[in-house]
Amino acid sequence: MNPIVRLVFFNPVMNYAVWSLRRYIRRVSKMVEPNKNIVDIGAGECQYKPFFSHTKYVSTDWCGTTDHHKYSSGIDYICPAENLPFENQSYDYVLCTQVLEHVRRPEVVIQEISRILKNEGLLFLTVPQSWEEHEQPFDYYRFTQFALKALAEDNQFEVVEIKPQGGRFLVIGFFLAWTIPSLFKNWFGKVGFMIGAVLFYPLNLLIAFLFFILDPLDTKREFTMNYECIFRKKI
Repeated sequence: MNPIVRLVFFNPVMNYAVWSLRRYIRRVSKMVEPNKNIVDIGAGECQYKPFFSHTKYVSTDWCGTTDHHKYSSGIDYICPAENLPFENQSYDYVLCTQVLEHVRRPEVVIQEISRILKNEGLLFLTVPQSWEEHEQPFDYYRFTQFALKALAEDNQFEVVEIKPQGGRFLVIGFFLAWTIPSLFKNWFGKVGFMIGAVLFYPLNLLIAFLFFILDPLDTKREFTMNYECIFRKKI
């Protein structure tokens, strides 16, 4: 991604979701020991691979029929997340970001991850709680912290942490700020989206900034963009 585009549109004010996902990846990458192996399930364009240059990084993806799933270049194993071609307890770490909402049976994916992960290995997982439909028609679920705890407990995982990425003000501000570009996209396609994002940027930035500074008022954070999780495989 162009650094200027990232700075302007994917900063913590305008797009807290993307910014916080990258912050999470940077954080967990430091928990991965050098020369250990990690598999990135649903890796897409392998955008997070550079964060794990000190490890033995392996990628998987379905690479199906939609625009977001046509990435095959750079993918080590083309396979569904529900049926991974790895032996039992073969990986030290598993990365799975923004994937579970796109599979019909997320519990089967977690079972597979538990199967291939070594005892005391770590699963780095993120899922959305509040997001518009995307990658249609392959968009099935949104998650609560209680669903995530249940998935962990049912599949031999100890919950190390489940953290919300932002509160209700960030969620509301995000959707308000991107409503006009999204409507332009509905009417005129991708070009319309870009035009709407540029033309209305000052207004949208002001809206997003207002809700950004209000977000600390939401201390419970039961309405969030995404959850970021770390699960440890039990012995």
